Amino acid sequence: MPKYVSAKEFRLRFPKVAEDLKRWGEIVVLKRSKPLFRVVPFDQARGDLLDRADEAKDISQPDLSEISRIVHRLRKVS
Repeated sequence: MPKYVSAKEFRLRFPKVAEDLKRWGEIVVLKRSKPLFRVVPFDQARGDLLDRADEAKDISQPDLSEISRIVHRLRKVS
């Protein structure tokens, strides 16, 4: 079960984060009662940056290859 702390409390307790992670396994930092980020032990974190980027991908936004196609299409028209 994760431990929920405010951003201020996290800053104050930062020197003891390693101990807290051993005890709680996960720390969720809140700002204005909304999750801001979570801290997990290194061995539980996903190692591949590209895998994490795919998780955070906003499907409502075009990807780089689509932007490139749009720019080339616009250059041909003008």
